[in-house]
Amino acid sequence: MFRSQTAKTFVLGLAAALIVTGCGRTGAQRGQESAGAPIDSSPATGDITVWAMGTEGELLPKLAARFEKANPKAKVKVTAVPWQDYGKKVETAIASGDTPDATLVGTADLAMFATTGGLEQVPQKLVDDSAFYRGAVRSSAFEGATYGVPWYVDTRSLFYRKDLARAAGVSAPKTWDEYGPFLKALQKEGAKWGLSLPTGAAQSWQSVLPFLWQAGARLMNEDKTKFTFDTPEALKGLEFYQSFFTSKTVSRNGPVSLGEIEPEFVDGSTAALISGPWEQGLLKSAGGTSFVDDKVGIAPLPAGPRSNAGYIGGGHWAVFKNAENREGAWKFIRWTARPDSQKAWHELSGDLPAVQSAWNEGKLATDTALGVFRSQLKTAQPGPTAITWKQVTAVLDDEIEKVAKGISSPKSALERIQAKASTIGTGNRR
Repeated sequence: MFRSQTAKTFVLGLAAALIVTGCGRTGAQRGQESAGAPIDSSPATGDITVWAMGTEGELLPKLAARFEKANPKAKVKVTAVPWQDYGKKVETAIASGDTPDATLVGTADLAMFATTGGLEQVPQKLVDDSAFYRGAVRSSAFEGATYGVPWYVDTRSLFYRKDLARAAGVSAPKTWDEYGPFLKALQKEGAKWGLSLPTGAAQSWQSVLPFLWQAGARLMNEDKTKFTFDTPEALKGLEFYQSFFTSKTVSRNGPVSLGEIEPEFVDGSTAALISGPWEQGLLKSAGGTSFVDDKVGIAPLPAGPRSNAGYIGGGHWAVFKNAENREGAWKFIRWTARPDSQKAWHELSGDLPAVQSAWNEGKLATDTALGVFRSQLKTAQPGPTAITWKQVTAVLDDEIEKVAKGISSPKSALERIQAKASTIGTGNRR
């Protein structure tokens, strides 16, 4: 599954490769073309070649079998690709013109792929954008055009030791003002650290930017041509992040690898963490099912002055311009966006549906933990849709570490982020 931790293995090379490919492209290759011809409602036919990554690539044939049953003259041929290899593989395929019909794309990477000119815009009326979570739709568009159809989403919420909270007589915090006292109360019950936060390891920005959004920050201007990190709202958010360290509720040496924090959460030395629905599986592995049932609480992120926005990730479907079976690919993608297909995929993979109505029946509608993530998805946001975003995230992670370690003030960090981001530029032309 496309998670922030597993993403660490491939994002660095992807940024450089795709930025080089995208520079010098004309505006017509980046959003000024019209969408492709409409896709009719007849059954799909022929071979449909698809790349999918990680766990999704391994499990997709099981979902595709259902599509083939409904479209007996079509065959979905899935190639599973490791996430760490996919950026270079897609770039090479586009450059050579030898592509499959469709590919899974990580939400943070769509803008960089779109700028190569190798993706087709989503045909008009293929799907109803209003059916998806707003954050997922935002990350599927670039420079006024839509290049992806959301398939699944993920977001993060607050996991906490509910047994310690009960002993302390406190409830999960709903606002920033309640956050600190809640964590201090858990520490009084024996936890060394109230909360685990990233402190500069790769992808730290995914957990820290929500504090800026919660304070009302917008990280790009309206026409998406400039980064805007030097605002009072961004400063308020980063100062709030800093406050966890100065109050000694969070360690200045946060986790750097998958599976590192769970043993500390299980033994009670860390009382809370921010993670996604996959965390339940990790905690069951570390502490057992009874531990999760008896001692783990999940709550939406506490709200700042403006919202309780979190980060939204996940995966989109995209079709290559050189697709041999263009119509079949889009029909398969349209089928994956049906509520029943989304529910089936959740049952197979555990991935969260991007289509809101898929949550209205079965376990998705009744499971308490899933309900927390459903609520969180309503305010979740993607990172800025900029060609150079991966370059900027490296700057963010570096400056986040300086704030966490007490080397830099939030104000100085944002000044450096703004200066470096302005030098890098967005790469966007609209």
